[in-house]
Amino acid sequence: MNDQAEGLRKIISNLETGVNVSKKANRAKVLAITSGKGGVGKTNIAVNFAISLRLLGYKVLILDVDFGLANVDIITGTYIKKTISDCIKSDLDIDKVINEGPEGIKIISGGSGFYELSIMNEKNIEKFLNLVEKLKSNMDYIIIDTGAGVSNTVLKFVMAAEEAIIVTTPEPTSIMDSYTVIKALTLNGYKGRLNVLANIVDNRKEAYYTYNKLEAASKSFLKCNLNFLGYLEKSDAVVSAVRSQTPFILSSPRSSVSKNMKIIALKYADSKKQMYREHNSGFADKLIKLIFQKR
Repeated sequence: MNDQAEGLRKIISNLETGVNVSKKANRAKVLAITSGKGGVGKTNIAVNFAISLRLLGYKVLILDVDFGLANVDIITGTYIKKTISDCIKSDLDIDKVINEGPEGIKIISGGSGFYELSIMNEKNIEKFLNLVEKLKSNMDYIIIDTGAGVSNTVLKFVMAAEEAIIVTTPEPTSIMDSYTVIKALTLNGYKGRLNVLANIVDNRKEAYYTYNKLEAASKSFLKCNLNFLGYLEKSDAVVSAVRSQTPFILSSPRSSVSKNMKIIALKYADSKKQMYREHNSGFADKLIKLIFQKR
């Protein structure tokens, strides 16, 4: 937590001393959040990361492309009217399948059913990715929540993203499966930055142990460098949030897991040089309140 807090202090210091970080105009940053296996909290992270960026003032869209098993709508408690399949089968404009989520994030769902899974062949994936290009001028971030594993469909979406966030847990099987994802991307020529987020850890030490094992294997066998994005500890707040269908960043904003998620979002936004001031108000004060606010 100390290294994350130090990064936050630097961000606030830059803002207070008048350093301008301009917003990248008319071009959304596209990143994929993926994992080697299911059950590691990937979708939960995608949703809460998106909301954290939204609370910073960014326009954020989540593409839930875990076809047949899409559940961003369940985690957020969002009623989905149209899905990606409506774009494909009816040539519906992509703007028509955007749904409103918590805090104003936008959601496009892959749908939960066999039909949605069956129609997403390579041709239709390409068609949909071309439609997504239309959205880049209207968003700051497009977050692709992929399925787990290394299927052709998953790899197709990750390869289309500028960066990837690989979610892993300390379990040996999860670390091994995360390495398999990294290997598949590397062998397919992926050039984007590979970020690692350690989830469901006991503490900071376990988080770094998890990352270091993954990094060591990637460097030794793949000559691949990884970036440690951060970690989230085990928390009852996450369990309660899933049950209530309310993202933990909103249901338990003062919990340690929410504070860590907000810091991860701040770090990520700053690393992209896209953080910007809110008019003439005290933005640094607002960042502090955002992290330690009491709802």
